[in-house]
Amino acid sequence: MSRILFQINYDVYPDKRDEYIETVKELERYMLSNTKHNYMVMEDKNRRNNFTEVYILRDEAEFEGLEDEMDDTIYGLTTKILSQFVVEGKTRYSTFYEI
Repeated sequence: MSRILFQINYDVYPDKRDEYIETVKELERYMLSNTKHNYMVMEDKNRRNNFTEVYILRDEAEFEGLEDEMDDTIYGLTTKILSQFVVEGKTRYSTFYEI
Protein backbone atom coordinates (compact mmCIF):
# COMPACT_ATOMS: atom_id res chain seq x y z
CA MET A 1 0.00 0.00 0.00
CA SER A 2 1.12 3.54 -0.74
CA ARG A 3 1.80 6.14 1.93
CA ILE A 4 -0.19 9.35 1.89
CA LEU A 5 1.02 12.89 2.46
CA PHE A 6 -1.80 15.10 3.74
CA GLN A 7 -1.23 18.84 4.15
CA ILE A 8 -3.26 21.68 5.61
CA ASN A 9 -1.90 25.10 4.64
CA TYR A 10 -2.91 28.51 5.96
CA ASP A 11 -1.75 32.01 6.83
CA VAL A 12 -1.69 33.24 10.42
CA TYR A 13 -2.43 36.81 11.52
CA PRO A 14 0.98 38.44 12.15
CA ASP A 15 -0.08 39.86 15.52
CA LYS A 16 -1.21 36.36 16.62
CA ARG A 17 1.99 34.58 15.51
CA ASP A 18 3.52 33.96 18.96
CA GLU A 19 0.28 32.68 20.46
CA TYR A 20 -0.31 30.51 17.37
CA ILE A 21 3.16 28.96 17.68
CA GLU A 22 2.57 28.14 21.35
CA THR A 23 -0.78 26.52 20.51
CA VAL A 24 0.42 24.56 17.49
CA LYS A 25 3.47 23.31 19.42
CA GLU A 26 1.07 22.06 22.10
CA LEU A 27 -0.95 20.29 19.40
CA GLU A 28 2.20 18.81 17.87
CA ARG A 29 3.43 17.48 21.25
CA TYR A 30 0.02 16.02 21.98
CA MET A 31 -0.27 14.36 18.55
CA LEU A 32 3.19 12.81 18.85
CA SER A 33 2.48 11.50 22.37
CA ASN A 34 -1.09 10.31 21.90
CA THR A 35 -1.42 9.14 18.30
CA LYS A 36 0.64 7.02 15.94
CA HIS A 37 0.56 9.66 13.22
CA ASN A 38 3.71 11.14 11.73
CA TYR A 39 2.79 14.81 12.18
CA MET A 40 4.71 18.08 11.97
CA VAL A 41 4.15 21.77 11.37
CA MET A 42 6.30 23.71 8.91
CA GLU A 43 6.63 27.40 8.03
CA ASP A 44 7.26 28.51 4.45
CA LYS A 45 10.81 29.86 4.25
CA ASN A 46 9.77 32.62 1.83
CA ARG A 47 6.37 33.55 3.28
CA ARG A 48 6.43 34.50 6.94
CA ASN A 49 3.30 33.42 8.81
CA ASN A 50 2.39 30.79 6.19
CA PHE A 51 2.23 27.40 7.88
CA THR A 52 1.54 23.85 6.78
CA GLU A 53 0.49 20.98 9.00
CA VAL A 54 1.88 17.77 7.51
CA TYR A 55 0.72 14.21 8.08
CA ILE A 56 2.60 11.27 6.61
CA LEU A 57 0.20 8.37 6.82
CA ARG A 58 0.91 4.67 6.35
CA ASP A 59 -2.06 3.90 4.14
CA GLU A 60 -5.63 4.76 3.13
CA ALA A 61 -7.04 3.28 6.35
CA GLU A 62 -4.97 5.62 8.52
CA PHE A 63 -5.94 8.56 6.31
CA GLU A 64 -9.64 7.68 6.49
CA GLY A 65 -9.43 7.31 10.28
CA LEU A 66 -7.90 10.73 10.97
CA GLU A 67 -11.16 12.43 11.80
CA ASP A 68 -12.41 9.51 13.89
CA GLU A 69 -9.33 9.72 16.12
CA MET A 70 -9.90 13.35 17.07
CA ASP A 71 -10.37 13.46 20.82
CA ASP A 72 -11.44 16.50 22.84
CA THR A 73 -7.89 17.85 23.14
CA ILE A 74 -7.14 17.63 19.41
CA TYR A 75 -10.55 19.04 18.52
CA GLY A 76 -10.17 21.93 20.99
CA LEU A 77 -6.69 22.92 19.83
CA THR A 78 -7.62 22.60 16.15
CA THR A 79 -10.73 24.70 16.65
CA LYS A 80 -8.72 27.34 18.51
CA ILE A 81 -6.15 27.51 15.69
CA LEU A 82 -8.78 27.86 12.97
CA SER A 83 -10.99 30.34 14.80
CA GLN A 84 -8.38 32.59 16.44
CA PHE A 85 -5.22 32.52 14.33
CA VAL A 86 -5.91 31.54 10.72
CA VAL A 87 -6.55 34.53 8.45
CA GLU A 88 -10.28 34.58 7.68
CA GLY A 89 -10.40 30.90 8.69
CA LYS A 90 -9.22 29.94 5.20
CA THR A 91 -7.27 26.72 4.73
CA ARG A 92 -6.02 24.79 1.72
CA TYR A 93 -5.87 21.00 1.78
CA SER A 94 -3.65 18.80 -0.38
CA THR A 95 -3.47 15.02 -0.49
CA PHE A 96 -0.65 13.17 -2.22
CA TYR A 97 -0.30 9.43 -2.82
CA GLU A 98 3.08 7.74 -3.00
CA ILE A 99 3.82 6.14 -6.37
